[in-house]
Amino acid sequence: MKFSSLVTVVNIIHLSKTAFTLQMNCPQITSRAKPGQFIQLKLYHSNLSLWPRPFSIHRIKDEVVTITVKKCGKVTDEMAKLKPGDSLHITGPLGNSFKLPSRNKSIYLVAGGVGLPPLHLLCESVLKDGHSPDKIHFYSGARSADELFADEGIKALGINYTVATDDGSTGIKGFITEPLELEMAKIRAGEKPENVVVYSCGPLMMLRKVAEICDGFECYISFEQLMPCGWG
Repeated sequence: MKFSSLVTVVNIIHLSKTAFTLQMNCPQITSRAKPGQFIQLKLYHSNLSLWPRPFSIHRIKDEVVTITVKKCGKVTDEMAKLKPGDSLHITGPLGNSFKLPSRNKSIYLVAGGVGLPPLHLLCESVLKDGHSPDKIHFYSGARSADELFADEGIKALGINYTVATDDGSTGIKGFITEPLELEMAKIRAGEKPENVVVYSCGPLMMLRKVAEICDGFECYISFEQLMPCGWG
């Protein structure tokens, strides 16, 4: 069931000049949302845009829903100016959720840029479901260290974590699909593909490469794409 109403901002954290985390009090969303789903937000008392903007759900805790936003235009620039107590119009949860894996599988999460937030929520969910941190492998890629948003929360989970940046400013220099390809080749040589499940979210070119690398594996792809309507 979709919920649509005004919600209150409880906190905003500026991660860099181009990204911020927004927390909103919305028990109607937190009680329904599942990993992989998203919400739509519209600025209250603003004529900047007719259409709401879609954002993946980053974290859910108690009655607070968290998103992480990369500024990319006038609407997100205005959102970055919000303060605790301000109001937004929210609709959600929308979209399909990820299918949670069985506990005997090794889990590979592959994020590119702002594809990290939905996979963070999925990672927390599988840990709560009883999966061993040793069997969870998170691969996160970005253009540079400045664009590796909100990865401190991933590090705190105690899972296997690999980072790559295009310019080499942190982690491996290159695309995140490069270490993933090496890992998948090792698995093919020594482990059955049916013991592995892959989840990925990020730019389309990265997702195409992930799908190519993970051919023969159980693999779930979530598109990072702007849309004017999420009702379907």
